[in-house]
Amino acid sequence: MADEDEEDYMSDKFLLGEAQNAPGLVPDKIAKKYKKESKHNELNERNKIKPMRIRESEHREQGLASALDSSNKGFAMLQKMGFKHGMGLGKDGTGRAEPIPLSIKADRGGLGHDMLLKRQREVKEVLKHEVAKKRMKIEENQRHSFRQHMSGKFAERQTASDLYKSQKACEQLDRSKDLPCVVKWFWPETKPDNEESEEEKEKDGTEDADDDDDDEEDEPEPAEKLVHLTMYLRRTHQYCIWCGTKFDDDQDIADNCPGDTAQDHE
Repeated sequence: MADEDEEDYMSDKFLLGEAQNAPGLVPDKIAKKYKKESKHNELNERNKIKPMRIRESEHREQGLASALDSSNKGFAMLQKMGFKHGMGLGKDGTGRAEPIPLSIKADRGGLGHDMLLKRQREVKEVLKHEVAKKRMKIEENQRHSFRQHMSGKFAERQTASDLYKSQKACEQLDRSKDLPCVVKWFWPETKPDNEESEEEKEKDGTEDADDDDDDEEDEPEPAEKLVHLTMYLRRTHQYCIWCGTKFDDDQDIADNCPGDTAQDHE
């Protein structure tokens, strides 16, 4: 039989004693100090003086939340005239039943400060809208200018291509009828077989330069050249470069050709 004085390892007394001395648990001194500090902090929070603004707000909210009673002079006067709590004002009791709500101004701005801020926000919104509108207009103008520029470049390339085709056709048709070149730019530009020597070019340099300048001044633009050349081809050879057909006579080209411009053949 086990000795009666021997400690029971499963008893509450043994477990509580061991828990107090167990590592990792809070000792009594530290627990008491922590409890004391918590109580001290709680008292400090309770006795802490709130700012005037917060105290005024709490007092105001408390006053607004409480209903009027006979201690209020205005309410007492209404009671003498037969008014009861919850009734509406007026002869028939259809008027206001609650006091007019307060609108407290807590900031330090003047009376017109809020209106000024509102006006400034409206002006900013208007300016922002106008700036965005102007930016969109500028971007649209830029896109339009770019499209016009690209369209102009395409038209120039198309005119140059039609002019070269007309010159080639004119040369071929004129040669087939043994006709000379009426205007020098009616045929494609070709270099002469026998070029002058450098000495002859130096001697005649001034005259050649003057002739070239005169030719450049008299020579029309490519679009005008194309108009003159296509009219010559239609009248002389009954030929249309856009149809690519040589018609039998003037009546045939008038009846079967859409027109004398590239737009007529689109």
